[in-house]
Amino acid sequence: MGVAVSKSLLSVLLFSLTFAFAAEGEEKALERLSITTDMLICIGEEMVGEPLSGMLLLNDTLSIEVSVSPSYSYQFIVWTDSAFNYVDFWLTDPLGETPRGDIGDHTTMAIIPDSSEAGIWQLDMELLEGAYSDTAYYAGAVFRRSRIRL
Repeated sequence: MGVAVSKSLLSVLLFSLTFAFAAEGEEKALERLSITTDMLICIGEEMVGEPLSGMLLLNDTLSIEVSVSPSYSYQFIVWTDSAFNYVDFWLTDPLGETPRGDIGDHTTMAIIPDSSEAGIWQLDMELLEGAYSDTAYYAGAVFRRSRIRL
């Protein structure tokens, strides 16, 4: 009985520690993101929805869909929890083309879609190398600004 209780207690403790480290990694990514987003909000940029956050797994691709309109210009901003993460970021337009890409621990990509590019864009991320393990946490936001028509 004492051994079973000890194993159960150990399992609960390990699960709690794993959850605490996950929350810490996601909080760190959100903290890094907020440095940029707070500044953009102060100068009048409009955040589309709420910031997104989660975990990236090594060599696994994560896609986030964003509906874009030619009435706006857009900025996609993503930060990870560590400056030592190596992530491949890219945008894919509704036609399946990839006009923008970047590799690093964070990225900012901007687009000014024309009428043929309106629709669902995908922000894709693939963790190529994590700072501490085979996972990394990310936080991202999408901003838009009305376009001036001449």
